[in-house]
Amino acid sequence: MRLSVLLKTIGAVALVVLASCGKRQVMRPAPAIPPECEILPGPVEFADSVTVALLNSVRPEHAPWARNPGERLLFRHLYETLITVDCLGEVQAGLAGSWDRGDGGRRWTFELSVGARFWDGTPVTARDVARSWRSAAVEPMIRGAGIDSVTVDGDWVLRVYFKQRHRKVPRALSASAFAVAKSSGYSRWPLGTGPYRVVTPGGGPGGLSGRAVRLHPSFGAEGPVIEFIETSMYDARDLLEGVIDVMVTADPAVIEYAASRPQLSTIALPWDRTYVLLSTSRVKELRWGGRLGTISSEISDGLARNAVRGDARGYRPPSWWDDLRGCGDLSDAVPWFPPVPRGAGSSSGLRRILYDLDDSIARDIAERIVALAATDPTASPEAAAIISAVPGLTGHAPGIIAEGVTGSELDSSLRYGDDFAYVI
Repeated sequence: MRLSVLLKTIGAVALVVLASCGKRQVMRPAPAIPPECEILPGPVEFADSVTVALLNSVRPEHAPWARNPGERLLFRHLYETLITVDCLGEVQAGLAGSWDRGDGGRRWTFELSVGARFWDGTPVTARDVARSWRSAAVEPMIRGAGIDSVTVDGDWVLRVYFKQRHRKVPRALSASAFAVAKSSGYSRWPLGTGPYRVVTPGGGPGGLSGRAVRLHPSFGAEGPVIEFIETSMYDARDLLEGVIDVMVTADPAVIEYAASRPQLSTIALPWDRTYVLLSTSRVKELRWGGRLGTISSEISDGLARNAVRGDARGYRPPSWWDDLRGCGDLSDAVPWFPPVPRGAGSSSGLRRILYDLDDSIARDIAERIVALAATDPTASPEAAAIISAVPGLTGHAPGIIAEGVTGSELDSSLRYGDDFAYVI
């Protein structure tokens, strides 16, 4: 899945990645950005302000754990993780300035960066990191990352113990769920450590409906004021003709419109998401030695093109599942062969393909698969490939449906494979 950023050329000079210039006693160095990851060259001179459209609602009580694309865009300016992963897939320093491996890769020790501190000037300690991770919102990610326990050693050292060995630093720790924040007694927004801080939000500028969240550079750093506008306007094209300087969208109609306007620039962002169909019936069939079909790159491209309303393409290797050595030694974590998921044996009642209720792209893919299941495979190569790859997709009454559920419901069903399939 690819997003595009739309810019008014007058405001484009302000769009650079700014590093926090905070200090414990020493100024914190700016992170290195590979040239390939730079969207625009750095400005000679900053604009005074930049206005960014948020096409999703943003709630301070969700911070720092984003629930939608708008929150992800905003929260990344405010909250940091121990490590980050750049557009080339390389791990970079975040709140942690260094790390090392122990116990064969089951223990990873992180030393916090000199200069890491919250907006109120207090230093970020290892206890602050551990405390942030104890939230109920982080618990599913803790399990998903295979974290067994976390300990602190003094103020600046955090040790993370994993159930499996990791040859390289676990990239899961760069996920926004592991962002660090501290409650604030004077603001609805938790205190962050990022290059920007929240100033009292107000109404939208220039008569725009919606709520504005104003960000100022942290720690006295240079840079523009960024105004994020949460708007309820139906046509995003109208925003681009108004006071909005930046919009991130996957809507092909909006991107096509912007490309035709001389005062706008469109920039394609790197491919950022891969959607996967998890089939419990396929696990069962392979578990007992069955031979199943696969999805060719041509069919995968067609599915992406016909199911996703945005710039999407079929799967392109490599990914982590192409080389499971990256998962480490599973012998201790999984002492016996995993059982067949519960959903694989279901033969009565509606079979469900589940997806996250808040993920419109996952919904489109799940609904497309249901539609293909009802299509004559002799008339559609795409339907034939899907039916061959996913046993039980057809031929059972009363049928199969796509259903959106909450994140907690999806996590609960995934844990034991309670449903027929999942799009994640």
